[in-house]
Amino acid sequence: MKAIDFACHLLHALNEEPHTESMQRVLIGLAAGLETSADIARCLGLTPSTCTICLRRLKAEELVADICGDWCYYRLTAKGKKLVAEIFSFLPAPHPSCAKNAT
Repeated sequence: MKAIDFACHLLHALNEEPHTESMQRVLIGLAAGLETSADIARCLGLTPSTCTICLRRLKAEELVADICGDWCYYRLTAKGKKLVAEIFSFLPAPHPSCAKNAT
């Protein structure tokens, strides 16, 4: 798959997904490994307040869970991981040998 194909498929998938653009960015940021609200906002070009609102709404939909101690860290729930997988469902299935290495 060429980069332009990937970009077009991703934009189409995001256009079909019902969440706001900011919420989609937060979901993909979490899937990419960002964990804190500050990191998500900084890396994705969101204001801190927009990021916080998105995280709260995604948490209310049970797509995101938080782990709070000295800092709050955010993770995708199983439901959130499924949604992100659906967004990227246009990607070809991994080769069986790659799937074995992922476990």
